[in-house]
Amino acid sequence: MPGTPRRFEWEDALPGLRSGEFEIQVDEASIRAYKVATGDGSPASEIAPPGYVFPAAPQRRYATMASIGCRAPEQDPGEPRSTPYVGSDVRFHRPIKVGDTVRSVTVLDRTFERGGNRFMVFRVDASDAHGTPIAEYDYTVLWERGSQRAGNAPKRTAPSTPDIRGDSRIGTGTVLVKAETVQTIAAYGSLPVGRPDDWLSTHTNEDFARTAIFGATVNAGVATVGYTAQWLDIVERHGVLWNGGRLESRALAPVKAGDDLQIYGELRPAQDDGAGRVYEILVVNQSGVTAFRSVATLPIA
Repeated sequence: MPGTPRRFEWEDALPGLRSGEFEIQVDEASIRAYKVATGDGSPASEIAPPGYVFPAAPQRRYATMASIGCRAPEQDPGEPRSTPYVGSDVRFHRPIKVGDTVRSVTVLDRTFERGGNRFMVFRVDASDAHGTPIAEYDYTVLWERGSQRAGNAPKRTAPSTPDIRGDSRIGTGTVLVKAETVQTIAAYGSLPVGRPDDWLSTHTNEDFARTAIFGATVNAGVATVGYTAQWLDIVERHGVLWNGGRLESRALAPVKAGDDLQIYGELRPAQDDGAGRVYEILVVNQSGVTAFRSVATLPIA
């Protein structure tokens, strides 16, 4: 049919493709909905949890593809497929508070291939109504596995986060426990993130999820990022990442309904390079599998 968008392909992925601007008004109800969806039991505050940056300034890759008249693989009515979260890198500048206007734009930053797999990295820049930066983050998706292309064997690989192993680290003894359920996955997946109605989600669409890479509904990777930020809030203070913190995360295994998660971390001793304190935070499931890893860097107070 004339005018029907075609599916976005690897060859279309030219760095610099941009979405239109997305805007939300932050209110108590939206922050509360995020906290309920992530099981965040922190005291009521006008300052949002750091993980709230993802629904406030959502990654809208479909909109970068629509800018050249294409639709995302998740929107393809013929052969839809998922392009799941692999990792993210958030740089925080100032807190999101009740009453803020958050404006964001998604840009296709770069593509790369590793281990026969293809990845795309989208950058989201968020600012307030005055143009003051709030945060920016890179969001990496697995665009295509090697097994999906002729002549390539699948390999499990993904972008790495900084390796702080080998240092003398200090365990905090703090463990945050999360029980992932169908309800918790659906709650986060139902948060408004500016996606179109025809987007097939592996978090909320069970039929689609069964045909996708993990074979079942899984939680959103950014939900788990929020879990690691919650752990840091407990160990340090509420919203500690705002005002100059950085949180680099990588998904290592899917988090599914029925998983019991333990989140804990270790502190890297202070260095002389001015980097501040660095925590490595792990999310481990009931089988002892490390499903997620974050590295948090806090500025010098």
